[in-house]
Amino acid sequence: MASTAEEVAALRGTRSATLKDLLTNPGFARLLAAMSVSSLGDWVGFVAVTSLVASLSPLSTKGLAIGGVMTARMLPAILFGPFAGAFVDRFDRKKIMITADIARGALYGTMAFVHRLGVIFLLSFVIECFSLLWTPARDASLPNLVPRRQLANANSIGLVSTYATLPLGGAVFAVLALIGAAIGLAQPETLALLLDAGTFAFSAVMVSGVPLKAPASRGADRFDLSRIWRDVLDGLRFLREDSIASAMTAGIVIAFAAVGAVLALGPIFVNTTLHAKAAGWGVVVVAFGVGMAIGMAGSNQVTKFIERDLVFTRSLLSAAAALFVLAAMPTFSLAAVVTVWLGLFCGLAWVSGYTLLQENVEDKYRGRTFASLTVLSRLGLFASLTFFPILSSAYDTAFPPGTEGFVLSGTRVALWVAGLLVLAAGLNTRRLLRRFRFSRPQPLILVPKLKRPPASGLFIAFEGVEGSGKGTQIRLAEEYLRALGLDVLVTREPGGTELGERIREVLLDPNTGTLDARAEALLFAASRAQTVTSVIRPALADGKIVICDRYVDSSLAYQGWARGLGEQDVLTLNVWATQGLFPDLVILLHLEPELGLLRSTESPDRMELEGQDFHAKVSDAYLKIAEEHPERFIVVDADHALEEVFEGVKEALNRVLKDRDDDVVPPG
Repeated sequence: MASTAEEVAALRGTRSATLKDLLTNPGFARLLAAMSVSSLGDWVGFVAVTSLVASLSPLSTKGLAIGGVMTARMLPAILFGPFAGAFVDRFDRKKIMITADIARGALYGTMAFVHRLGVIFLLSFVIECFSLLWTPARDASLPNLVPRRQLANANSIGLVSTYATLPLGGAVFAVLALIGAAIGLAQPETLALLLDAGTFAFSAVMVSGVPLKAPASRGADRFDLSRIWRDVLDGLRFLREDSIASAMTAGIVIAFAAVGAVLALGPIFVNTTLHAKAAGWGVVVVAFGVGMAIGMAGSNQVTKFIERDLVFTRSLLSAAAALFVLAAMPTFSLAAVVTVWLGLFCGLAWVSGYTLLQENVEDKYRGRTFASLTVLSRLGLFASLTFFPILSSAYDTAFPPGTEGFVLSGTRVALWVAGLLVLAAGLNTRRLLRRFRFSRPQPLILVPKLKRPPASGLFIAFEGVEGSGKGTQIRLAEEYLRALGLDVLVTREPGGTELGERIREVLLDPNTGTLDARAEALLFAASRAQTVTSVIRPALADGKIVICDRYVDSSLAYQGWARGLGEQDVLTLNVWATQGLFPDLVILLHLEPELGLLRSTESPDRMELEGQDFHAKVSDAYLKIAEEHPERFIVVDADHALEEVFEGVKEALNRVLKDRDDDVVPPG
């Protein structure tokens, strides 16, 4: 038996967006192979380089050496990251990806034979710069490679390929380190670095076969540094002034810092304090990666039993406890087990924290908020990668650790300090969050009774942004259809009935002021339900052609996308309100929103008074919906003379008339 979602998809003419369809896309399959293998190379290289640096340094300076290589890997994100995206927009993304892969492979291969710390630091810096080019080039290329309806799946798979390879990378390094030691290599990390070079060569070959077109050259304004920094400063200002965002920022940043402490101190803690071999660090990375994966994957399941804000704060407190326990572990095997739990709590804190911000930050600030939070998180991670190794070395210099029994080393002390910071952040975040009431969207429990419109009638909806000319084109369409001898009924949304017109007055009156987005969506759905029941369905049953000025897709664009309520909830609500009635044809009159607003000669209504960003989102949403549902949408360019626009409308009408069951074929 088909599910409700499948029946709704069938009604809307939606093509399925399954993972199978995505994975069988030849271009994406090649890109996925490149993503997965190069991500594996990144993690193998990270573990190998940190292990190599630790082995090349004397005990008293191991912490400084690890801090140096971590600094070399983090500095590009701060110094080069803001410019990488602009660079990617100016040049051929496919060539950038291939060049970055070849360069990273060559640099890792070079590192396998150059065992000087200064050179390793420099090579690590350059490798990370190329990584910062490869990732945005990939992200910017996805919309040109897969249909929009598959972008969510493609991005999810991209995240999995990035993070799921972390434990595999640690395992690969551990195996290669054991082999290298067995065959007598002076540096067991050499094999891992050579394999790493091979993974990037493979990625370059795969990317070369991906069908990506070079983007048109863009103007030099793409490198406007003042705009980049202005956006970052706006986001930082919002993070400071918004109560919920400011309460959570410290917790998220400290969670990243805790991860940095483990990554920076891990090689020394495992090899020196716990006396494990080179492969031991790889095992710890695997353990931490497995824990992170479990925490990220299980976040939604946990929130079925515990509110997400409690998951966030309790995960921080639990991560602090795990750090205390990890630092006190006397044996390597016990430390590996505790590391799994540390990764789990860090993964839970990361996912729940970001989700809370997504649910509670206004859409117009969301992009800048997360961009600024990313910078702050990287700065926190950078600080921890530098500070904790220095603290460890300073302690070991002042209080040289013993060699018998429980060794109170600098790494243990530094991990305890990291635990105290996470504990303080968790307690402070919990204190601040108790002041606020969070938005916790619940799924709508609406099971629609789906009924397709009668075959004898024909239902046509006109959609478009404000000022796109729907009223004029509907009048011309009505005249055209009546001239063909067809019985036509014209109605509008909201409106069409006495109740609907009253709701319309409330919704469009500027004096109504700001409405809650959910209240607005419910009012539109209420008007629509009344119109469908008392006007549209009876007319269709009588065999009439019904033309409606706006319908369900307006709610999807305005409330689902521009208001940020989400397409699925708004769709489910309207399927229930209309009992599954969707148009046979939707004519979308496409016009840039700023042009449409300029066309209006009357006083603007409440919706027209929304800012240009809002109307731009509506326009983009309409195009997205139309692209995903070509079976029932026809897009007509409304930026032409009235007669030219109507020619496109008339062509759409003729097409749907020919498809009717009674085979009405208009002349000409």
